[in-house]
Amino acid sequence: MAEQDQQGPGPEAGGPGGPGGPGGEGDGIGAAASQAYGEALEGGATPQEAFDAAAGAAQEMATEMGVPQADFEQGLEAATQAFGEAMEGGAGPGDAFGSAMEAANEATDPGTDMGPPPEGHNPPSGDMADVSGDMAGVQGDMTDVSGDVSGVTGDMSNVAGDVTGCEGDMTGIQGDVSGVTGDVSGATGDMTGCEGDMSGCSGDCTHVTGDMGPVTGDMTGCEGDMTGCQGDVSGCEGDMGPVTGDVTGCEGDMTGCQGDMTGCEGDMGPMTGDVSGCEGDMTGCTGDMTGCQGDMGPVMGDCTHVEGDMTGCSGDMTGCQGDMGPYAGDMTGVEGQPPAEMMGPPPEGDQGMGAMDGAFGDPGADPGMAPPPDDPMGAALDDAAAVSDADGAGGGQGPGPDPMADMPVPGMDPGMEKPEEDDQGGGALG
Repeated sequence: MAEQDQQGPGPEAGGPGGPGGPGGEGDGIGAAASQAYGEALEGGATPQEAFDAAAGAAQEMATEMGVPQADFEQGLEAATQAFGEAMEGGAGPGDAFGSAMEAANEATDPGTDMGPPPEGHNPPSGDMADVSGDMAGVQGDMTDVSGDVSGVTGDMSNVAGDVTGCEGDMTGIQGDVSGVTGDVSGATGDMTGCEGDMSGCSGDCTHVTGDMGPVTGDMTGCEGDMTGCQGDVSGCEGDMGPVTGDVTGCEGDMTGCQGDMTGCEGDMGPMTGDVSGCEGDMTGCTGDMTGCQGDMGPVMGDCTHVEGDMTGCSGDMTGCQGDMGPYAGDMTGVEGQPPAEMMGPPPEGDQGMGAMDGAFGDPGADPGMAPPPDDPMGAALDDAAAVSDADGAGGGQGPGPDPMADMPVPGMDPGMEKPEEDDQGGGALG
């Protein structure tokens, strides 16, 4: 290549391909082409578009260096053919570009050396027989990856399984993602056992399994099967396995909790047991919540021995026990079963107790009070008691007057005369 030698010093003197000249490390046609190729892939270009960008950068650098166009085109033709054959054979973008560089080097002198891919690019590698789709932006060993990778980017060295349906940066993710779909950009850790659309999920999913479709938020610190959970789990931690329902607003360690958390919020850390039926802010409650239900918002303290609907109760439940359903008010300081005065009002429209009160008199009346003055029964009883006392004082043994003698006959007019006794009937008997 005499013409090229006349353009400048050779490789040994710092010319094209020399240590200090164009073509050396970080410089020259090869470096320009490699840099353009890597930047294009990272920007979302297809491998072919990236190769075209590399060829354009190489042409610009060759012109600047004065490389004869015929020599450059000879190397570019060999590189283009090698690149196409490698891609058709299933090679990754990095391997295909490497093949193109080798072909260009063999077809030209060192002045048109297109060099290796840029350091740190880490192009895809491994057996990609089951991989399809656009691999622009994908890096790492894809030996255990299958499916369409068009929507994902990043280093997939530790990822396994079918990535069809996944999108986003998979750097930091490991394990089998076969059941996962959606944007996984914010997730990290081992996603083996996770399934469903994880768009909106973030954080370390290493200890979580199950359907994450209805769940959003940071999974860091959560563990267990989250199938049945929904809502934002940010702030939750511990075993979510037995928990179902919307956990939005809940926080703290859910280990030991179970049941439907829909309507609950606040720190669930100190609680255990089945919280199905509970609602409101449970911050401050502790102990086993099994059997409790209703609004726990105003309640705090140890609810281990408490059950029933807590709606209407407030204060510290520590020391209370039994069914709280009928009670209302501040339970602070109550020990055992709350007193009767804390029972809530009867259900609206219940007239049963009122009817009973009318039938049996005023339940609040003092049983020791004397009957009213116009009460004939009371007057007769008083007269009988007086006669009895008088006879006892005089020593008499005769019977006292009939206490019912002056009693009016029910239904008779008090003004009517008393009928005379039938003397004949009496004489006949005598």
